[in-house]
This record gives sequence, C-alpha cells and structure tokens, in this order.
Amino acid sequence: MNAVSSDSENTLISGERQRMMVANMVAARFYRRELLRANVGWPVEQVRNRGVGEVLEPDSSWRLGYAPDSFTRLTDHLREKGFDFRTLIRAGLSEWTDQGTAVDVFRDQLMLLARDERLDPVGFVGVGNGPRPAYTASPTTLIHRPSNALVGIEEQLDILTDGAFVVVVNDPLDAVAVESLGRLAGERWAGIPMCGSQMSSAQAKTLYRYTVTDTVIVALDGDKDWRRAAIASHADLSYFYKRVRAVEIPDGQTASSLLKTEDGPRRLYDAMVATRPLEDYKPGRQQLAELDGPTQPPAGPSL
Repeated sequence: MNAVSSDSENTLISGERQRMMVANMVAARFYRRELLRANVGWPVEQVRNRGVGEVLEPDSSWRLGYAPDSFTRLTDHLREKGFDFRTLIRAGLSEWTDQGTAVDVFRDQLMLLARDERLDPVGFVGVGNGPRPAYTASPTTLIHRPSNALVGIEEQLDILTDGAFVVVVNDPLDAVAVESLGRLAGERWAGIPMCGSQMSSAQAKTLYRYTVTDTVIVALDGDKDWRRAAIASHADLSYFYKRVRAVEIPDGQTASSLLKTEDGPRRLYDAMVATRPLEDYKPGRQQLAELDGPTQPPAGPSL
C-alpha cells in the first residue's frame, strides 16, 4: 500500500470514529430526554427509592438516561438526525435482526455514557431493573473496548481535579450517593462505578490520570461477586496508587440503600471514613484484618 492510499484509509477511519462518537452523544441526549420526561415507572422509582433523586434534576452533572422499552425508538431518532445504518451498527447502538431490521441494542434500561482515556464518548453501560440489576456494556467497536472505558469521571471532573478521593463502587447509583454525601459532609469523594466488572489495568491508569491524590478507596458491600472483583482489583490499583484502601458498607446494604435508612447519612459517613488496606481482604488475610479492626479517623461534621 502506498503512502497516499494509507493516508486516505486513515482519514476514512478517523472520520468514521468521529461519526460514531457524535452518534453516541446524540443517543445520550435522547436517553436523557426520555428519563426526564418520565413521571412514573421503574426508572424514576428506582432512582428516587435509592436516595439519589437529584439526578432527575435537569442540571445534574450525572446525565443519567433511559432506553425506552421499544425496538426502534433510538434507531429511528438517530436516522432522523441523519446517521446511516452503517454508523449505528458499528457504534453498537443498533443491531440487525434475522429479518434484516435494525433495532436498538439497549432497551428498558437506565443508561450512562462511557468514556475512554481521553474522555471521548465511546459507548454505554445499561443498568437493568431490580435491587441487584444486570449490567450491559456496549459491544467492542472501533472506538469502544469495555475494559478501557469508564463511567463517572467526566461527571465529577471538577472535584477530581480539586483533590477528591476516588471511591470505587459497583453500581452507578451508589456512585451518585457517595458523591452526594461527600458534598453534604464537606468531604470530597468521587464515586466511580464498575458495573459488575473487575477494574482493568487500563481503567486504573485512566482513573489515575484524572486524580491528584495518591489514595483510592474501594467500597465493599454484601454482593459476593462484587467483593471478589473489587478485591481482585488491588494489583492494578496499587500499581498506580500509593494507598489502596477499603470501606465496608454495613448490614448487607449498598451506599445508596444505606443512605435511605434511619440516620442514613450519618451511617454512610461513618462507614466511609473507617478504612483499612484493601490488601487485608485478600484470601488468607481476612481473619487477621478482622482482628485488627478498621482505622477510625476523628469524628466528622454533623449531618
């Protein structure tokens, strides 16, 4: 291949990448509009019942959205905006059926935009209904690799660059709860949700790129699958962060559900400031860690 044809191919790839990212941004606005229009239904109820109703405010930094329970609403919307089927399929927003019809990939899910190491919009994470929701990530595409993308950095970039501690959680609504509590209590906590996945080295590197502290906190709750994934993330996090700490969310709760209990803000605050090394939770070290007990800092502000 000569230099001219190589440059032409690179230009085509760059142009397609840009169209796919623009399609993701238009899809994100569509999902956001669908959620804000809803007055009833499980998406609104789940957000409010989990104590993070502030994400339903139009000016919330968390641009949480909703993929409607319809086969072609998003696809039809994006086609009306001028996107061709090729771009929508390659971006992982639509897929072909056996009958040759393009349908939406995400349906009846809360939606969050996922971004890469440059904070470009490369895909989505869908969150299903229920107390233990299933998570669905966009497929691998020209611009998106699930193990390289994260949710929550761009939404909290202001506090991250101002010294906030990263708090790695499982669920996006728990991430919102952690950030909200931090602002209420005069702390700086930025919740980063992993949505059922173990943090990869690429994700840890991206996280470190946008933080200014040498400490990261991992929130452990009663979900055994998440605990295993969180503890297994220690090696990748410790490569970039000097201190990798853990907090225990008590009584089988999550951060957001704890926030809704009696004296919830105080209980969540007490849990958040009682940290110990995440390494203590590795197999074989758990019993020793339980004997030592958590590190208790001075009493915090009144909540």
